[in-house]
Order: sequence, then C-alpha cells, then structure tokens
Amino acid sequence: MTVKEATWHAALAPYIERDDFIVDFAHPFLRPTGERVDSVPSVFMRFPQWKGVPVGDDPAKKVIELDAEPLLFPELALLRLLEKDGWEGRWILTNKAGEITKYITEWREGKRDDQRNRTITHDHARSTLYQVADRSGNRYGGCWSVFAWRGNDLAFFEPKRQSPKDKDRLKSAQEAWVRAALSLRQQVLSPRDFVYVQWDFR
Repeated sequence: MTVKEATWHAALAPYIERDDFIVDFAHPFLRPTGERVDSVPSVFMRFPQWKGVPVGDDPAKKVIELDAEPLLFPELALLRLLEKDGWEGRWILTNKAGEITKYITEWREGKRDDQRNRTITHDHARSTLYQVADRSGNRYGGCWSVFAWRGNDLAFFEPKRQSPKDKDRLKSAQEAWVRAALSLRQQVLSPRDFVYVQWDFR
C-alpha cells in the first residue's frame, strides 16, 4: 500500500502539496509480525489564511480558513477535513503528568479550561486509545495531537508548522507512543496510520 492508498489520504488530499516525506525513528523496532518499523509518513500541506475579522485574543495572529470558517489551530483544520470524509475525531489535550485533560472538536472564545470536553463514545476507538496508553509506559504523554476513526479505521496526526522537510524526527515520547500502538496484540494500526503533518499558509 502506498501513502495515497492510506485510509486518511483522500480527506487531506485537497490541501496536500507533498506526500512523499517520512519521519525517521531514532530507535527502529520490530512489530509482533516481524515487520521492521523505522519511519512513518509525513505530508506537507498549505492552508488558506483567514482574511476576515480578526479572531482570538491576538489581532495579528494568522488563522486558517476552511469553508469560510476561521480556525485558530491546525488540529481543528485536520479534524474538519477528516469529518468531511466521514471520519470522527478529537484533538487530545494532555498535561505534564501524561493524562488527558480534554477531548476537543471545536474552540470557543476563551481559555483552555473553558472548552467543551467531548469524550470518545466509539467503542473501538476508545478501547484502542486506552490500550496504547496502558502499553506506552508514559500514559498519554506521547499521544499524538489528533486521533480519528471511521468504522474500524484509526489514524493519528501530529501537525507542525514549518517549511517542508524530506525527513524529520519525532520527540522520544511520540516515537514511544507509535511503538506501543504497533506492538498491540491485535494489529489494528499500521505505520501509515501515523501522519506527521508539516504545514504552512498559502
């Protein structure tokens, strides 16, 4: 399977400029199947910039626009694109102790504590997330920012605003999260289900 055949690719495709990048692992590993994992895919996306009335508490802040909606964060832009393709997902906020503080699908004006918490009710998604956290050794400390599901398909996304890089590195905790997820007895995730999203404005 190529990256273009990955379950999530069609959802992000309208804004993907490059999809042939990778993120190398500092410590490659073997899955229970014997498959060697030394990298995950990376894409570079360009989003339009909001030109309407300034939003947020910083009038100079650049904001993403999708379907005439201003979005303060790239995590929410990814969620919107996935939702249009039939996915459901959450932006997962964690604390320094490695615990989840909020599951978010939108950002209302105000502080992080003011945001609405939307728990995951999809049994397969919720169960998989718990299993990965239990196996990771760091709870949710390395959990990728966006977690999405559609039926039995699952995917994690980590956005980072930067110029496109052919290769990049993950934080050690994020790499450990992938290792834990791909080491589950039930092989419900593959390396292509972890997507490092490099992005910038058009």
